[in-house]
Amino acid sequence: MQGNDLIAVRDRVLAGIVHADFAGADPFDGLESGVFRLSGLGRFRMARLTWLQAIKRGPRALRHIAIILALQNPKTLALLLGAADGVRLCDVAGRLCRMQNEDGGWGYPFAWQARAFYVPRGASNAIVTSFAVDALMTGGMAPSDPILHRAAGFLRGLWRDGYFAYVGQGDGEIHNASLWTAWTLHRIDPGNEISRKAVARVLAAQRSDGAWEYGTRSHHRFVDGFHTGYILDLLDRFRASGMVGLDDAIMRGYAFYRAECFDTNGRPRSFARRDGYVDCHAVAQAIGTLCRFGELAAAKKIADWACEALFDAKRGVFYAGLGRFGVDRRNYMRWTQAWMVWALSIVIEKTAMTEALKPAQPLVFEHPDPARSEKEEALRALSEGAFRDLFKVTRIEAQKMRVSGDMEALYRLTRGLKTLQRIGGERGIVLRTRPVQFLHEQE
Repeated sequence: MQGNDLIAVRDRVLAGIVHADFAGADPFDGLESGVFRLSGLGRFRMARLTWLQAIKRGPRALRHIAIILALQNPKTLALLLGAADGVRLCDVAGRLCRMQNEDGGWGYPFAWQARAFYVPRGASNAIVTSFAVDALMTGGMAPSDPILHRAAGFLRGLWRDGYFAYVGQGDGEIHNASLWTAWTLHRIDPGNEISRKAVARVLAAQRSDGAWEYGTRSHHRFVDGFHTGYILDLLDRFRASGMVGLDDAIMRGYAFYRAECFDTNGRPRSFARRDGYVDCHAVAQAIGTLCRFGELAAAKKIADWACEALFDAKRGVFYAGLGRFGVDRRNYMRWTQAWMVWALSIVIEKTAMTEALKPAQPLVFEHPDPARSEKEEALRALSEGAFRDLFKVTRIEAQKMRVSGDMEALYRLTRGLKTLQRIGGERGIVLRTRPVQFLHEQE
């Protein structure tokens, strides 16, 4: 598909989200069923757990029979505000702020039952709070803002001697939730000690094959694609913020992710080493993670496939997933539509930025260069191989200009080489070549 085709799909889905006032169904909203409430079975833990799974996994018609109203999820708003290094698409910051709970956190607009604990409707949790804070700070909210101060207070209350719990009423250790909380507190209070300890705990939980299981309890010992993507993205954000000692974990984790969380056609798997049902959420996260680690072509290929195989052109929505028996036509607002808009926006933006570069030609910068920011973002999106090739051709051209005495051309190339070295350092790319004799000029 052409870039304009991806934009057309993204914009159509986004328009549908806005038209619905950001409200819709969710895989985990079954306990909001009017029928279930009237039954009186909500008093019993096993009944809640069974009903929730029945709504999630049962036929689409069951949702209508159960009478479950469309709900507005703060995480949907956060994704459209640019959370998780996404693209800011909608001005809903004020609405998101108004959804903050008195304890400082944000939660899902439905009650839900996990194996270990029950969470009431709207109760604050680590993930929704972290996404909300991430979005607000991406939009420019200062760490000193009272909204973020209250959020930090809630998140610190999740500390459990080495990790952050998912919810205040539980002690379960979920690695991606703990890392998200650590990152959020690090954004508000850089360098704080408990964030550092939580990162160390996640690093220690990495298996010898590079994978992270979902959590530490017996029923959490699985490895799935999108939570692995969460962890890799967050570790890379910590690394970019200046935290050291993460390179080996990221390298091994990403190697596992690419080898085991994608099938032989390069399409995302919901669970590592397991083909079968492909959740659209895993597809969205894969697009974002591949873009982050410089595999833009692979991300674009998945985005094209998703728009062909998972997009319902009649309804203007993405299917929830794809299995051996065809597409899963359920329409989830937060879990599917918002995440796919988030992912497509990233690959659209990265593709546009990469077009600012011509990797086969030397990198040059004017002084000043009005396209500097676009070029630098494009450099961050290049694969490592393309990045090294660009450094090589730029260095060779600089040597030629130094010999020829063309000082103006050499100045432009020198700026390009310095920028490549700086961004290479940020990305952990060691450029092991004999340095060119640089002119002493500021970039």
